[in-house]
Amino acid sequence: MITPFSHRAHAGEVLARSLARFAGRHDVTVLGVPNGGAAVAFEVACHLAAPLDLCFLEPIVSPQGDVTLGLLGWPPAQQLHDSVINALGVSDEPLRQAMAQTWRRLRQRIHALRPPAPPPALHGRTVILVDEGASQGLLLQEAAGLVRRTGARTVVAAVPVGSREGLRLLSPDFDDVVCPWQPLPFDVLPSFYGDFRPVADEDVRGFLLRAWGDWGRLGSEIPDVP
Repeated sequence: MITPFSHRAHAGEVLARSLARFAGRHDVTVLGVPNGGAAVAFEVACHLAAPLDLCFLEPIVSPQGDVTLGLLGWPPAQQLHDSVINALGVSDEPLRQAMAQTWRRLRQRIHALRPPAPPPALHGRTVILVDEGASQGLLLQEAAGLVRRTGARTVVAAVPVGSREGLRLLSPDFDDVVCPWQPLPFDVLPSFYGDFRPVADEDVRGFLLRAWGDWGRLGSEIPDVP
């Protein structure tokens, strides 16, 4: 089987060519899904001359820990599954506690990967959500809903490789889906990369520091609540 990408940086370069129409625009922000998607997104952001940040998702679980009640995200947004909450009879205080616990977990993850800086302002902007691939696309689907809650005008999914079924399932949630490599049959994601070693947390921080050097983002802590 052909291995289309030497590594994630190569995949990002290829993906950026498919996103060339967004280059140089002042209304575009690139969000990478950590950890692997951050490496791809860094290359995309550099080629498009667009600001870079990360997109985090953390499930809000029921007090029993077995049902997902919603999601908290970064950039700050939340999505509650009201039908599930009502069906389980979860009252306000247990829900508040579950959300507080989720935010603490999310905050720890953000601190591990993201240097201190204010969240990106996405209202009215075109957001390109980048991951290292999409087999089923479930994570990107969830991320799309949260990103829209930030007030983004246009939300684009961008992956270097994806299954045709996964990309089809993404279409209703995004204004555009960009994927230059759509093989048939679709194998496991690592098979499309020559080097698919895990991306370390410090590497993700490094990508942001290098990108933010041109945007003046450093110097402010994240808030205590989403």
